[in-house]
Amino acid sequence: MTTFYAHRGASTMCPENTMAAFRQALREKADGIEIDVQLSKDGEAVVIHDETIDRTTNGTGAVKDMTVLELKQLDAGSWYNQACEDEKIPLLEEVLKWIAGTDLKLNIELKTDHEPYPGIEQVVIDAIKRHDLRERVVLSSFNLDTLRRVRDISQSVSIAVLVWDNVDGIVKCARHLGADAIHARPGFMHTAESLRAEAAGLPIRLYTVNAPEDLKGIAPGFVDAVFTDSPARLREALGVEDVRVHVGDGG
Repeated sequence: MTTFYAHRGASTMCPENTMAAFRQALREKADGIEIDVQLSKDGEAVVIHDETIDRTTNGTGAVKDMTVLELKQLDAGSWYNQACEDEKIPLLEEVLKWIAGTDLKLNIELKTDHEPYPGIEQVVIDAIKRHDLRERVVLSSFNLDTLRRVRDISQSVSIAVLVWDNVDGIVKCARHLGADAIHARPGFMHTAESLRAEAAGLPIRLYTVNAPEDLKGIAPGFVDAVFTDSPARLREALGVEDVRVHVGDGG
């Protein structure tokens, strides 16, 4: 187990899905970051987990009903800590530009399991191409139709199937989609599907792992990566040293 993705950035130390959390992930020597993307009213890809802005900003309402200008006026940090009140909802473009100045991997979850966001696949893939980051980016989703559309648009972009507890047949489905990995909760490793994934050569990445106990009974060699809220803390708890050299701090 060598790859540590910071889940929504280093979200233990900073407000999730903000540039502060992403920069903290780099400081904590994460191998990559995981972000969530939705579409604004004017069709821009914005980085926020929920379909509404209520939980993580000082506003209320649906992301899809607000323009980028309106979203950018929100305070996306005070809910976590008053010292973070200057944090804003990032555009995907901002994150990609920053990532390009580092050696971090990037997992983009397309949040279409509740809101369809027509056209989101093309918007995100076009942005990835503009920043020449296809080799470092994975697109994941719970929505299999979204992943089909991604694959129809691009054969080269890496995709991963996100799965909850109901996993029967997910390996067969992933192979049919041309997926490159399965992202699952730790319990997946105790199912027959995990063995089928291994036999099919599908890497398994586990979320959200914050303590060694989350991996109890799981052989590290079977796990390609973990998503964690605190990369530094999990590395230390697992006794895993970082030997990577970062290109830079991304500004």
